[in-house]
Amino acid sequence: MAFVPVVGSVNYKGGVGKTTSSRVAAQGFAEDISINQGKPVLIVDLDPQANTTRRWQLAAVSHEDGSVIPIPHDELAEATDGLSYSSVCDLWLDLLGAGSPVAPLAYPTSNPRIHVVPAHENFMVAASRMPDEKVPVLAARMVEWLRDPSLAEKYCCVIIDTQPTKSALIDAALAACTHVYIPFIPEPQPVDGVLSMITYVSRQAQNRGNDVPLRFLGLLPNRVEKNVILHKKTLRSLEDHPNFGRYLMPVRMEKRIGYAETDDYRNAPDQVTDLEGSNIEWEARRFVRYLWEQIKADLPALGHEVGA
Repeated sequence: MAFVPVVGSVNYKGGVGKTTSSRVAAQGFAEDISINQGKPVLIVDLDPQANTTRRWQLAAVSHEDGSVIPIPHDELAEATDGLSYSSVCDLWLDLLGAGSPVAPLAYPTSNPRIHVVPAHENFMVAASRMPDEKVPVLAARMVEWLRDPSLAEKYCCVIIDTQPTKSALIDAALAACTHVYIPFIPEPQPVDGVLSMITYVSRQAQNRGNDVPLRFLGLLPNRVEKNVILHKKTLRSLEDHPNFGRYLMPVRMEKRIGYAETDDYRNAPDQVTDLEGSNIEWEARRFVRYLWEQIKADLPALGHEVGA
């Protein structure tokens, strides 16, 4: 029985590159046939801010309160006995008082090899505030959904973009992930938060028992300014740290306008890996390749044949 690799981008701090790195990874995986083997990538937007949902033009505005909800799904557009859209919160509709739980439906996007399960702002805020006794249910249902072998038949990888705060949704994501990485900006305050997150992720991995292992892929330096002394000193101190130096990825994403420009779906090209011959294209491809080499090494543990 094979399980799909589930990669989480996590950090309790906002603006550190979770959504950007998730998008770059998804686009890189989707364009490389040696990685995807003809299967699409599934992105799960688990952030109430819904930036990934907006990026792929899957966001609508609720007429009731102006919150973000997903656009109607083609398979649900004619529904008369329930919601006409789908989000990851479909897993918890009963807990949210909105119906019976069902598996989320992914939406196709402008990229045929990228599918997205969009965010639902109000449902996610409510889920993140669930009482402690219900948190295990959130996690258990997410695990059940993402461990379904049929998902491994359909998708090459699942990428989860998480919210920038401690919440039950983060716990649910970590319970379902097979791999996780932490993007961060190389400055003192963000780094202080990262160190506590490493401890938390390690604890989650140790508590897995006989379940599918959780592997920490490392710390991704993001928005690095190579000529800024503070960034240089911070990275050097991490590299020299006796415990945390081994977690620092050998790749980085520098502060480049191209990441913001290609985050706008109206621009062409709309992904950094299409900026051929540029530093940003090289940097993005190096990050994508590094991630996949780590994930590929764990495919046998997920039930995939070696070399799959």
